[in-house]
Amino acid sequence: MYELISTNWVEWFGYAASLVVLISLTMSSIIKLRLINFIGCLLFAAFAYFINSWPTVAMNLGIAVINIYFLYKIYSTKEEFKIVATSIDSEYLRHFLTNNQEEITKQASFAELYRANRVFYMLRDDNIAGLLIGYLDEAGHFEIYLDYVVPKYRDYKLGTYYFKTHKEFLKNRGIQVLKAAASHYMHRDYLIKMGFVAKANDQLHFEKQI
Repeated sequence: MYELISTNWVEWFGYAASLVVLISLTMSSIIKLRLINFIGCLLFAAFAYFINSWPTVAMNLGIAVINIYFLYKIYSTKEEFKIVATSIDSEYLRHFLTNNQEEITKQASFAELYRANRVFYMLRDDNIAGLLIGYLDEAGHFEIYLDYVVPKYRDYKLGTYYFKTHKEFLKNRGIQVLKAAASHYMHRDYLIKMGFVAKANDQLHFEKQI
């Protein structure tokens, strides 16, 4: 009886490890993909150890090392960031919005975006990594309609760079206060991570002094 319970435990541990690896492959953020896959590989290596499958142990530990290597490269590589203004009626902007419509409209409708008076491409090593669109009033309050980053660059570097460590990029554009509404709980977590503070008695609307 004990042996049966022990065997079942190991089997379910293997299922859990496989599930973690599977979940990692659904991540749009390369950072999350690498981190969760790393954990899954360690779990699967442990499962392989329990069943004495040494080639599987070696393979998963090797994949874990590869994940560590690429995470190190992501965090250690020095990159150049820049903000470039464009107009709301730019043909390329319309192309970009249309190509990424499914994700972008989770934050804002196109009708809302076209009411904006400020549009910025967020560049990373001269590649367009994201869009920052909103309305800037005379007092320097910038209401963010869209803060969108393409999947390849979803590692929080853009937000950290522009909202936390190099806020002069925004100040030089006349922005004194950032305002944003959380469209879902993950967006809310992102805003908090970027230093935004929820308004009193309102956990959906956030502000950040620049």
